[in-house]
This record gives sequence, structure tokens and C-alpha cells, in this order.
Amino acid sequence: MNWVLHRLGPQAIVYPGQHQHARAAIQWFSGPIRQERIFTHFGWRKQGTRYMYLHAGGALSADGSPPGVQAQLPSVLQLFQLQPTGDPSERAQSIRASLRCLSLAPDRVTFPLLAAVYRAPFGKIDFSMFLVGRTGVFKTALAAVCQQHFGSALDAAHLPGHFASTANALESLVFHAKDTLLVVDDFALTGRHGDDGLESVAERLFRAVGNQQGRSRMIGNGRLQQGRPPRALLLATGEKVPQGPSIRARLLIVEVGQGEVDCATLSACQRAGENGQLTGSMGAFLCWIAGRYDELQQRLQTRSREIRSQGRGRAVHARLPGTLAEMQSGFELWLEFALETGAISIAERMELEQRCERAFRELSILQARYHQVSDPALCFVRLLKSALACGHAHVADRRGTAPESAENWGWRRKPTGQGWIPQGPRVGWVIGTNLFLELAASYQIAQDLAGNERLTLSQQTLHHRLQERGLLASVDHGRQIVQVRRTLEGSPRQVLHLKATELVGGC
Repeated sequence: MNWVLHRLGPQAIVYPGQHQHARAAIQWFSGPIRQERIFTHFGWRKQGTRYMYLHAGGALSADGSPPGVQAQLPSVLQLFQLQPTGDPSERAQSIRASLRCLSLAPDRVTFPLLAAVYRAPFGKIDFSMFLVGRTGVFKTALAAVCQQHFGSALDAAHLPGHFASTANALESLVFHAKDTLLVVDDFALTGRHGDDGLESVAERLFRAVGNQQGRSRMIGNGRLQQGRPPRALLLATGEKVPQGPSIRARLLIVEVGQGEVDCATLSACQRAGENGQLTGSMGAFLCWIAGRYDELQQRLQTRSREIRSQGRGRAVHARLPGTLAEMQSGFELWLEFALETGAISIAERMELEQRCERAFRELSILQARYHQVSDPALCFVRLLKSALACGHAHVADRRGTAPESAENWGWRRKPTGQGWIPQGPRVGWVIGTNLFLELAASYQIAQDLAGNERLTLSQQTLHHRLQERGLLASVDHGRQIVQVRRTLEGSPRQVLHLKATELVGGC
């Protein structure tokens, strides 16, 4: 009865000792009592034989929006509202607007982000996405476009999560935002004392997602309160990636560089988000899932196992093949939906699947830089592997032309199919099983590709670390230096001598 003064004001008086009589009288004279069922989370629920997807504005099912469904959530999540359209032409336009997000930046950036958007509704996720880049590269804007698939008002100024929040607050958000994409913005280390606290918040959050475990705790009466495990796909942004190999193993890291975001396309995608086209695409997709939820979950798991068995990324970390497989399989299901609704053609679907596979292959190679940063020598070799695999550099033969197995050394076939085109600057020469690296060029390419994880060692110190790790095939003992002399392309050169197998092994 403590509600009386708060709800009815000072004129409502319950006399001392009469609280229980007042309560009984209220119940007696209330007549039929209306009952409501209010949900306190997003995501899928099964009622009878049908599935429905809860959001802040109600629910979605295979038949549209069932009436009378309510969701009561923290205020920061009230903007998660979906508005599907029943008109086929508008639905196709919404899907095309979502597809336009793939043109925002290079495929290695946009395909993982859009795949995360459409993988999120299937739930059961044990990894997080981390979008990293220097200030001014539009990280937050990219994340906001992804977030607007779940609510048109969720722009860059109204993202649901921020690393300035406490760990408890973020854990609560990731628990309530079941089967959604949830952006947590601005992991920004300052170089001051408070960085330890920020690293601690990030570690606790990403570890909880990766382990699918919430923190249990004792409450005041001595009883155990069950933990609230994360149930959203987390997309974080920051200028630096959190430290620690076990934390990074639970992240799929996507780096965006200066000038890589197309500003005109970004503006168009932001307008599509504000106009509700992105939520229209997601809403239609959810209605499609609702009609065949069990079947699609089974197909997602089967396809994920198939892709995971290919082992892409296993040399980087054991978790990576599973993460990449989950993302790719979710994106493929969305392409199937887009084809069924007539938004794309069979040829477009095949092209997008091929681009998706290439993007994830490149992304898997680039993950190495974040998992090998503790050893500069290994990091240097991994970065050169990535440069060759991604077409940022090439290795020539003794004459400066395409070597044997040129595709492994940063060369691409000409469109005519006759001859080879070198990709990026030359970083060395391969002769049989011997690889000779050009000193300055190989060091600079590794630094450029390292991005935010730049090599902290000087060029000379790095060369000695390569020798200490046993990565150099020979050194010049006579002059007591690690560089050797070789005549390459008709000129004498000082080079590093490695075994060719150090750079042609796949990731």
C-alpha cells in the first residue's frame, strides 16, 4: 500500500492500521480484473505453434504484427522498433536499400558488417564484432547504419551502448536485446590511468559474450541470483582493439582506413535508415523467418558446420573458422530471402555469394595481425603474407618478372588470361626455395598494413629479431650483419634471406 500517496496524492488517506482493509476493499470493488502479459526482452518467443519476434513496438510474425503484444524494456532500448511493409514493391526497395550498404566501403569491411546485421536474429552467438579505425574514418556512422536496421531512430546520436557505461549496465543491455544487433560505441583509450578500467569493462563484456555466461551473484537474503547471459550480437567500435589474446580470440575485428568510406553512399544509406527502409528490410526478413523458424535454424547450423570444416582461419585461431562460418551462413540465408521476394536475381545472388566468400577469406588473413602482435618477428611475416594474399604487394623472380606459382606471390592474371599483373610494390625476389626481401620496401608494407597495430621496432632491430626467431635462412657472417649480398635484376643488393615457405603458407 505504499503506492497510495505516490499515485493518488495527499487527499487519499489510509488510516493507521487500516492498510489491509483498504487493500481488501480495493480488490472487492474492482470487479473483473484485466490481465496483461508484458515481455521484458526482444527476440523470438513461441506461442502455441507459431513464432513471433518481439521489439519495442510489439511483435512480428509470419502474418505481420499480432495485436496486443507488449514489451517493456529499459528506456535506452525503446527505439528498437520495426516497421515491415506488406507491399511487394516497397519491400523490394527496402531490400535494395539495405544492399546498398555493401557499397559503403571495401568488401572486407561491408560484407562482415551486413552479415552481422542479418545473422543477429538467429541468436546463439559466441563472438563479437569490433570495428576499429582512427578518428575521422566514420566508424560510428557505419555502425549506426547497421543499427538502424533495428530502428530508424537509432542514428549515430542515439546508439544504445557506450563504453563510458558501467559493465553491469552493458551486460543488462546485451541480455535484454535478445536476437538483435547491439552497438556499443567508442572504446577510446586515452593513455591515462582510467584506461585500466576501460580495458576491464571491455574484457568482462567480450568474455561474457564469448563464453555465453552471465555473472551469478548473492543477493541480500543470502540467495543466489542467476546470471543474465548475453543474448545479442555485439558490434563495438574503437580506435584501438582491446589487449589480451583470449579477448581478441572472441572478436572478429574489422578495420576501416582513412578515405575508405564513400561519403555520398553513406549519406544515401543514412537517409534510407531515417526513412525506415532499413527497418523495412529487417522486418520483412523476420516475418519470413517466423514462418519457417525451426527449418532455418537447422539449415543455418548445417551450413555453418559445412563452411567451418573448410578450416579457413584455423592457423590464426581455433575459434575463427566457426565465427566466419556463422557469419557467412547467416548472410546466405538473407540472400535466399532477397531472391524469393524478387529483390535480386539469381545472377546477383551468385555474384554476392562469391564476393562474400572472398571478403571473408581476406578478413581471415587480416585477423593474423591482431593475434600475433606480441612477437614482432612473427607479426612481420604474417603481415607480409597478408600483403601478398590481398594484393597489396608482390614478389618477383630474379629478372623482375612473374615467378613460378605467381598467384601465391601477389600477381593476378590479366583479363585476357595471358600473362600476369603485379599487385602493389615489389617487396622481394624468389629464386627456387629462397626468398630475398628488399629491406625498406618490405618493412614499409608491413607498417602500412599493420594499421593501428604498427610495428614498434626499428627496421634494424626487427631484422635481428628475425634472426633470433630462426626465420633467416642465412646471414653474412664475414661482415657480421644479418643482410646478405645478391645480384637481382642485374644490380647488387643488400637483402634479407628467408625460406620461401615462410611466406607462401596459407592462413
